[in-house]
Amino acid sequence: MKLVISILSIIGLLGLGYFLSKELGLIPRYAYLQNFESDEFSHASDYIQPQMVKDGLAIYQVGSGKPVLLLPYPHAHTKEPMAQGPIANLLVEMGRTVITFDVPGAYQSTATAVGDMEEMLTSAEKTLDELGITEPVDVVGHSMSGLVALAFAIEHPDRTRNLVLIGSMSGFPAALKYGMPKSVWSVTEIDYWKFIFLGLKVKSGFGSLADHKALYNIMSQVSFYDQDLFVPMEIEQDDHLQGIPIREIVWGKNIFKQPDYADKLNSLESPTLILVGRHDPEAPVSCSEELDQGIPNSRMVIFEQSGHYPYLEEPEFFIDEITQFLNYH
Repeated sequence: MKLVISILSIIGLLGLGYFLSKELGLIPRYAYLQNFESDEFSHASDYIQPQMVKDGLAIYQVGSGKPVLLLPYPHAHTKEPMAQGPIANLLVEMGRTVITFDVPGAYQSTATAVGDMEEMLTSAEKTLDELGITEPVDVVGHSMSGLVALAFAIEHPDRTRNLVLIGSMSGFPAALKYGMPKSVWSVTEIDYWKFIFLGLKVKSGFGSLADHKALYNIMSQVSFYDQDLFVPMEIEQDDHLQGIPIREIVWGKNIFKQPDYADKLNSLESPTLILVGRHDPEAPVSCSEELDQGIPNSRMVIFEQSGHYPYLEEPEFFIDEITQFLNYH
């Protein structure tokens, strides 16, 4: 116990010293990166082109068949537009038309990034409106985009047919209660404090692009049950001299202000499928159990060989469950 207290004291003093140095201008603060993903990852693969760009919002329509609204991640921990990510690809393979958008400040959306839930829901509505989709659609979201999907279904029941939540939660309080770092490490492990240090550094806006990537890597690696599937973000030499992606900043600053839907789950009218990996550390099974217990018409499925990404670790099972659910309702 004395050792733990000593470690905490040292870390606290280091953190205080770092914060004061930043505030006094002794450590430089770099400009935030707008649409950094276009420069950072576009050389690895060609980006899919949006169907249209309206008022700085890039809107996508991919595939054929009944439309499904796939909500994008509201933060900057991504490597490709949602329209060409693995979930979109699986939905297209299922014979669906994927409707989605780039969040402001990321990829090909040049609109000013705000970073709150209202921005996400307004962007989703605009996407449907611009594509002329007036009938209720199936809505899908994973992780933090699952929270956005949940919010959309609760706030706009008239536009939601069915809801699919993958490794999601009712709000940030649930993620804080059940998720990282305590879901992975004990307080005596160095990665526990590395996660906290990087998180505070990045969310406060004082970190660098290298810190952003390091935080992504430490979170993503432990989120895979099958470690062979983990592909880290490469940290370039000059990343220490660049700022943090703007989406990381705006969503991070607003994260404690985001709505908590735990008390509104019973108002959700749409049939809901809840999918979660048994070994998910970011949104553990407890988060999905809370959703399942609170949503009136829901069904929860646990993927026993998956972490936070069941669509990558058990894709056939994933497709079967979603296909049966959407075809039944």
